[in-house]
Amino acid sequence: MTTHEQDLRCVLTGIRDANYHRPGIRCLRLFHADPATLAGLLADVALLRAQQRPSLAAAPGHVTAWAGPRGQIEQFSLLNASGRCDDFSRDHDLSCFGKRLYHGARHPALAALVQGLPHLVNFRVNVLGPGAALAPHEEHSVVRSRSGVVGIRARFHLPLVTHPAAALLLDGDVHHLKAGIVYLVNHGCVHAAENGGAAERIHLVWDMLMTAEAAEVMFAQGPAPAGFTRTRRRAVTPVSRRSMRQWERIAPHVREAEALDIDFLGVQ
Repeated sequence: MTTHEQDLRCVLTGIRDANYHRPGIRCLRLFHADPATLAGLLADVALLRAQQRPSLAAAPGHVTAWAGPRGQIEQFSLLNASGRCDDFSRDHDLSCFGKRLYHGARHPALAALVQGLPHLVNFRVNVLGPGAALAPHEEHSVVRSRSGVVGIRARFHLPLVTHPAAALLLDGDVHHLKAGIVYLVNHGCVHAAENGGAAERIHLVWDMLMTAEAAEVMFAQGPAPAGFTRTRRRAVTPVSRRSMRQWERIAPHVREAEALDIDFLGVQ
């Protein structure tokens, strides 16, 4: 195994360890969006919201309703089989196939970003209205592929519109994610989101299977996706701590004892 591959595997094991609430990787700063790219994404999202219908996280039966949404939370699911932004039916099925970004010609900045991200499972625009929040909840970054390989499904956030009153909690660490920066956010941690301000908070959020190719794009030191620059400092320092005593949870896909040999996933 080369040193380069060892470094990538160390990222995977760090995500795994934090998934089981041990010292590990909870949040990393990865890329800066170039000013023109950020402006293009903002324009695309504004047009999308004017033309497409979102799903509402608090609606009965929504895939996010179990996480205790409060207030107006809109989700536009952009990677699916139907082309409808309110169709969240395949957001979490761990498949890269049978999904695509519709209307890419009308949203060139979003299309360029999606094209540069290999092995996406989903890609969403999440909007938290003023005072909106998701209660503490626990998902899982460690997954088992159809072939039996244990690996990582990683989640990434790119804030487009935010402010200091918007907070993200990860195992009690309080973070303020900055606009125009791509972050790894370990959703295996107990996490919550809240918008305590008077304006909307708008994030792009996507999940990727951590294949060798995807890990190379997101965590290596080679070229960044078009329109982005790799950050020099990956560590993200929490602004404060907060006790998290109760939360909703999904039963784990993989027990910790089964995740000792983490590996790159295959495409599925």
